Amino acid sequence: MLSALNGISQSLDAYLVLAGVLFAIGSFGFLARRNAISMLMSIELMLNAVNLSIIAFGAFSTSLNVDASVIALIVMAAAAAEATVGLAIVIAIYRNRKTPLVDEYDAMRQ
Repeated sequence: MLSALNGISQSLDAYLVLAGVLFAIGSFGFLARRNAISMLMSIELMLNAVNLSIIAFGAFSTSLNVDASVIALIVMAAAAAEATVGLAIVIAIYRNRKTPLVDEYDAMRQ
C-alpha cells in the first residue's frame, strides 16, 4: 500500500494536474462571480496553483531546486500584497456604494 502511494507522489504529472484543476476553478470563479471578495479569493486560488506548479517543478528538477522556493516565496509575497490592497479597495468602495457587486462599481466614473 505504501509503495503504491509512494509511486503516485513521485509523479510530476499528478502535481501539474492538480495545479491545472485549481487554476481552472479559480479562473471560473473569477469569471462567473460578480462579488468582489469572491473574485479576490479566486485570484488567490489561481496564484496558489501557480505556486504549486513552481514547487513541483523545483522538486523534480535539480537545477531549479533552490530557485523554485525563492520564486514561490516572491509569488506568495506578491499575493499577500495584492490581497491587502484589493481588500482595502473593496472595503472603501463598499462603504460608499453599500454593495460588494462589481457591476455597481462602474457608476463611480460619474
